[in-house]
Amino acid sequence: MKTWLAIVLSLFLFVSLGINVYLWLSLKQHNDKAYAIEASYDHRLESDKHLEAQAQLKDEEQHTSSPLVNQDQIESLTTLLNNEQYALLTTELTNLLKNDPLNESLLLLEGELIEMTKPLSTAIVHYYDLTELPLSNETITFIDTKIATLYQQAQTQLSQDEQWELVARLNEPLYQRIPDAKHYTLNLAEAYAYQQKLTLMEDVLAALPLNDRDANIIRDNAYEMRDMASADTTPSNIEVEPTSLDAARYQTRVALERIGDQYRLEAKALNQKANMILDTGASITAISSRLFARLGRMRNLTFIGNFNVRTASGTIEASLVQIPRFYFAGYEFSDVSAIVLPEDALPDADGLLGMNVLGQFDFAIMPQSSELILTERNE
Repeated sequence: MKTWLAIVLSLFLFVSLGINVYLWLSLKQHNDKAYAIEASYDHRLESDKHLEAQAQLKDEEQHTSSPLVNQDQIESLTTLLNNEQYALLTTELTNLLKNDPLNESLLLLEGELIEMTKPLSTAIVHYYDLTELPLSNETITFIDTKIATLYQQAQTQLSQDEQWELVARLNEPLYQRIPDAKHYTLNLAEAYAYQQKLTLMEDVLAALPLNDRDANIIRDNAYEMRDMASADTTPSNIEVEPTSLDAARYQTRVALERIGDQYRLEAKALNQKANMILDTGASITAISSRLFARLGRMRNLTFIGNFNVRTASGTIEASLVQIPRFYFAGYEFSDVSAIVLPEDALPDADGLLGMNVLGQFDFAIMPQSSELILTERNE
């Protein structure tokens, strides 16, 4: 009996041991699989992070070194710009920027193209848009300098010529784009003031504090001009005989050629003779595209920018340039502003002599003798 019990007990212990070994092996196998899955997931995660970092680095290298566009291509595009092949340059830049949208050399060339083909205010707004891109500090500084130079050159020249309508057209988009820039606000308000657009002036100045000194100076000048204009009832007529008081000042007589209802006279821009139409209704002098070509285009003239200007045939987009030396009636003038009109606008003349030159004199047109009498103004 004891022997039988010992056998049963031994079998029970043996079976229990077998079951425990089986359970231990099963658990170990399950843990090994779980560890392998977790290790595989961690490996894939690290691999993905590594690939993402490599892609980001590669993207940064592309934007830094711009491998998609080489220096020869940039020089070729610059040649197109210098040769005024604007349509071809536009196509080339569009294609290249699709593949490399943050290439700084291409973006700067595009900015110069817009300078030459669009209104100046459009070009300046475009440069402001570029400063919001992730460009290098050096390029951002260059663009900021470009904006300041383009704007100040045009603002100064147009103000000196009292071209207040063009001053307004320059500043309106900039005031809308950068409403917190005080100089755009003041310059736009001043342009409206000189045009006696007082409601528009006040709308613009409303952006500044009521006690702003600069704003109040513009207001005071505007209302003073209005009051003076209301009090002045003297009729304006330039076709009158000079008075004895005029004769006491130095006068110059200029021979005029009458063709139809036009008077023409001779002038000279740099070294080029010019047959000009006398146009007392033009606020600014104009030159034909033919004279512009003879003057060597941009090489001998300062390009101010493109503007929408009013002509006898309507509003057109024209380039505003600065002629370093202009000669008329024995006088020499420096840095004369002139718009460049297309050939069909001036088919048989070299330009229009406008009030930015004539307005420096008291003058009278003598129809009987076909003369222009210029009287120097007393300082």
